[in-house]
Amino acid sequence: MRLKDLFLLALTNIRHRQLRSWLTILGIVIGVASIVSLIGVSMGTSEQIKSRMNTLGSNIIMISPGGVRADRAVGFGGGTGGGGGPPSGFGESSGSSRITFREADILRTMPGVYRLDARLQSREKVAYKTMNTSLTIVGTDPTAFKDTIGVNISSGRYLTVNDDYSVVVGYNVANRTFNDFDILNKQIKIADVSYRVVGILAQSGSSGMGGGSDNSIYIPIANAKKLMNETADASQFMIMVLPDHSTDEVAATLETELLDLHGVTKDKEDFQITTAATVQTTIASVTETLTMFLVGIASISLLVGGIGVANTMFMSVLEQTKDIGVLKSLGAKNRDIIYLFLFEAATIGFIGGFLGIALSFIVAYILQSLNYPSATSPELIIGGLLFSVIVGIVAGISPARNAARIPPVEALKYE
Repeated sequence: MRLKDLFLLALTNIRHRQLRSWLTILGIVIGVASIVSLIGVSMGTSEQIKSRMNTLGSNIIMISPGGVRADRAVGFGGGTGGGGGPPSGFGESSGSSRITFREADILRTMPGVYRLDARLQSREKVAYKTMNTSLTIVGTDPTAFKDTIGVNISSGRYLTVNDDYSVVVGYNVANRTFNDFDILNKQIKIADVSYRVVGILAQSGSSGMGGGSDNSIYIPIANAKKLMNETADASQFMIMVLPDHSTDEVAATLETELLDLHGVTKDKEDFQITTAATVQTTIASVTETLTMFLVGIASISLLVGGIGVANTMFMSVLEQTKDIGVLKSLGAKNRDIIYLFLFEAATIGFIGGFLGIALSFIVAYILQSLNYPSATSPELIIGGLLFSVIVGIVAGISPARNAARIPPVEALKYE
């Protein structure tokens, strides 16, 4: 028999059992939609993380006190977006470990270092009009602030060397905490000391430890030293590397210098050096592992759908036993019978995969409207469709072989 005839006959069989066929297809639809949607969310999350990390730049290095701790891989500069934020894990001394302003002066002279922002941070009471709250205050070097913050200015300007008791506030501080985007050039009080707002940062979308730049207030480092009563130890170093230098090589040079300054070996390193690339690698690894776990769970529904296909095909064989006998008596070979049922199973898989992908687009649209990241690609669509067809074929192999083994005489006698 011609393949075209077998395919048309398979479609006719599906149409004659519409209810059962559609119930079987529904299982494939749910499985494919679940898998494609989860992979899409993973892709969207990865793209969002890369986009936010790119706002910081691949030529930024952060140095914080304390040995290597797992929780420090969660954020970079306080969140996944923008590099300005003060992380709660970064910058906290662990035991006697510390990084100092004296060390910052030495590192500024190292090859490849363009800017070094030695920062101080703490949570302080902040008052504006009748509102009082506690926010993260970051003391920053005005000469390096613009280059290392990684976030644009929404209104006003960055801090400059001439600023004294001036602040730049994060997007959420102005828009949510104080709910006043006219806060520019107005006075706020930090620990009962008045500061003038000279700039408002654009939204970075930071959501990591410390809240990122969106939830922070930046003041000149000279004011921060007075406010926090600290002139020796820094909370973190944010370093911008010259464009013609390798960030990894500069990071290695800085690590060697700090090891020498601290008088420790690498296995007893009491500071943490982080680059955007290392954070991206860590986050990508975590995201990939989580995606595989979720896809494994979603695959259970597709497995159930495959079992449904097998069940439908076994029932189809029983219902068409006499038809099989007629086909064989007319000269159809065993392989023709196998192809007939495989076409039927593959068609069920294809329809289920197509509808499942269509459903995943609807899910992606809903997620995006709720500001959840989701993405898709031609490879994902084609892969989902092929996978559903393969599931259908695999589920139909056994019923197809059983149908082909039925002797023509027995098939014709079957009632």
